[in-house]
Amino acid sequence: MHFSFVAGLLLSSYAMASRLYAASYAGTVTEMRLSKPGLHYELESVSHTNECGTSPSWLMVDGENDVLYCLDEAVNLPNATLTSFKMKSNGSLAKVEQLQTIAGPVSSTFYTPVHAPVHAPDCQFLALAHYSGSAIMTYSVDPITGHFNHSQTFTFTMPNPGPVSSRQDVPHIHQVLIDPTGRFLLAPDLGADIVRIFHINPTTGRLTEHQPLIAPAGSGPRHGAFWVPGTGENVSQNSRFYLVTELDNSVKGYDVTYSSNGTILFSQFFETNSYGGVTPAAGSKAAGIAISPGNNRLIVSNRGDNTFGHGNDSIAVFSLPDSMEKDEFSFLGLYPAYGSFPRQFEFSPDGDMLAVALQNSHQVAIIEWDAKHGVLGPLLANVTLDGDITAVVWDVGLGGSR
Repeated sequence: MHFSFVAGLLLSSYAMASRLYAASYAGTVTEMRLSKPGLHYELESVSHTNECGTSPSWLMVDGENDVLYCLDEAVNLPNATLTSFKMKSNGSLAKVEQLQTIAGPVSSTFYTPVHAPVHAPDCQFLALAHYSGSAIMTYSVDPITGHFNHSQTFTFTMPNPGPVSSRQDVPHIHQVLIDPTGRFLLAPDLGADIVRIFHINPTTGRLTEHQPLIAPAGSGPRHGAFWVPGTGENVSQNSRFYLVTELDNSVKGYDVTYSSNGTILFSQFFETNSYGGVTPAAGSKAAGIAISPGNNRLIVSNRGDNTFGHGNDSIAVFSLPDSMEKDEFSFLGLYPAYGSFPRQFEFSPDGDMLAVALQNSHQVAIIEWDAKHGVLGPLLANVTLDGDITAVVWDVGLGGSR
């Protein structure tokens, strides 16, 4: 009986195990294991690699092909790198390819031409946002092997610094993301106070720049997220875009439409700040933004506000309307980030947890997501790692477990 109980407990622990990876400015990418051996969760560091570069800033997982892509921001260096790794069954990373890039990559996204050639069904591209390099670079990717080749480079300038000259001296591309139709790439530019827009050639995947979305002067666009209604809706007619601006802690909502001449258009319908209208704490900076797994909440992280005590910043939760016919957008409250400077976060594959990269705490925190009520819950587990933690991702292969 005792053996059966222990064996059952071990099997339960194994079934609950999930794998995550975290990037750190210490030059490491760390594999972590989240498990629940008893009543409580445990998050532990399992292994790490130094092969991404000196300042890993962003991670992307291709769970279907077991490939992890890592951006090295290479802080204070003239060039950076893009590296792909194969994720082995034991969780360790084997480097596949590494190419030098323009300085300062901080975000990336995959995209596939909507009319990829029949002879190239796996035609895929990877776009990079370069913050300090004022650029966007794209690469064609072999998704199975993780090999890639340079495709395009766009570099940007501006005639004069923006209103916040210390942060808006030059264009600073902070993110790249794809619209719901797969036809446009957007890139919030913190330095130039715009969201740059590119049309994706439906056959070749090459980008062509269109007129940008203009943000208020001095606002500093950082990250955005698209929302679409429930399944079955026509995303070419029903979607919204939410933008967080770092320098004024603002959150803006836009209705998205597509014109007959092939452009994407934005009409602002909502604006508040990342504190629900309350004056932000001095020195606070809005950061990440995401739509909840239930498609009914908007999540925004706030850095440096110490809302829940020294070194414990906040995450804001907003309620989203359930259709395009409604404009209700309500602030549900601030919740603890359980550490300092929540730079980036990601929902678990099952949608019941939030992994948070706590840059200044040098930690990764796992927070419960209460899907029934659409709010954040208690801290489930955390782990301290070396250096400033810049990104954390779940290994989505096999539901996050292997």
